[in-house]
Amino acid sequence: MDLIELSKHVEERYRRYLKTTFYFKDPELRKSFEEALNSGHLSKGPFIEATPVFKRGKTPRELFHDLLGFEPDEKFLEAVQGSRQLYKHQEQAIKKVFQGNNVVVATGTGSGKTETFLYPILLHLYKEFQKGELCPGVRALILYPMNALANDQRERLGEVCKRLIEDIVLSNLLLDSTLEKLQKMKMILNVMLATI
Repeated sequence: MDLIELSKHVEERYRRYLKTTFYFKDPELRKSFEEALNSGHLSKGPFIEATPVFKRGKTPRELFHDLLGFEPDEKFLEAVQGSRQLYKHQEQAIKKVFQGNNVVVATGTGSGKTETFLYPILLHLYKEFQKGELCPGVRALILYPMNALANDQRERLGEVCKRLIEDIVLSNLLLDSTLEKLQKMKMILNVMLATI
């Protein structure tokens, strides 16, 4: 792939787009606009950025076992993609938060910031569930600087919660459908849905 030719192609298509979008009826104004478009570059670059390779860490399955002291339910691990390897910075941050420390994670796009804050929240809820202490209420408040990011993350969190609800809650309901169990599962649904 020739990046310089690709850059020229993108610029030329953008120039054509501008010419057709901003068509002026006045011939002099149209000529002036086209001369301005043709007089210089509409972009700078291309710029090539090397994305660093992040060091790999443990899988959620391994990390959660280490943190909890026991193997979490298989359905819980499936919901959080327990076999997918974490980045080392994710592993370190999750450990720190689990130990009660505050952390700041500053890393690039697509490097796993969502999992870094979400997994400790889910682990906390999972521990409460295992101890029989899970009750209704807000456990986490997640703030985003932009609506677009909030909407994107809401979909991701919703998908994780949906998997957790289907895998853990519904499978538990099938095993024991007593009224007490149903009420407990309703509380779990409320807590999980409150996180999205």
